[in-house]
Amino acid sequence: MSRAYRISVSESLNRIVQAEDGVCSKLELLPLLSREETAGLLASELANRGFTQEGDVAVRVEADGVRVAVDVTTGEVSVTLSDEASVELRATGEVLSHTPDGSEATKKLAREKARAKLEDQTQDATESLREDITRRLEGRLRDLKSELDSIANKVTGEALKVRASQLGTVEEIHEDAATGSLTIKVRV
Repeated sequence: MSRAYRISVSESLNRIVQAEDGVCSKLELLPLLSREETAGLLASELANRGFTQEGDVAVRVEADGVRVAVDVTTGEVSVTLSDEASVELRATGEVLSHTPDGSEATKKLAREKARAKLEDQTQDATESLREDITRRLEGRLRDLKSELDSIANKVTGEALKVRASQLGTVEEIHEDAATGSLTIKVRV
């Protein structure tokens, strides 16, 4: 009667896992002016709020790593967050053998099992990092949404003023900061 021996092979892996998450939206800007004029107003307002212009895209990276990018010509908004983490993983693969030392094929099979476990652990670490990023991003979206709404309102107000001056002589402008209302009296 033969005896079965357990052959164990341990593997370790040091890896940097990366994950990214993001959302896209669009600023609701009324088509009061030409696309170029609206883009100029939007770029100006974004610059006032700390965005830097990179071609047609205004970008700001927050202290927590959140990247906000606004295409000033289309109003498309992209909010992304990426992060990386260094992980040290260990796994053991075990197979049964009829010899105490095990053959090379047996050791290779045990090593492959250990590496498969390491890959699973790496995927789990990446998914855990992505979930953490998603949680952090969701927390920031509420603040960003109110800021982006404020930007859209400001740009729309400025566009209304420009459009009113194109229609005739502006006699009076009244803005109520508390309610966000804007009244423009124009003589045509």
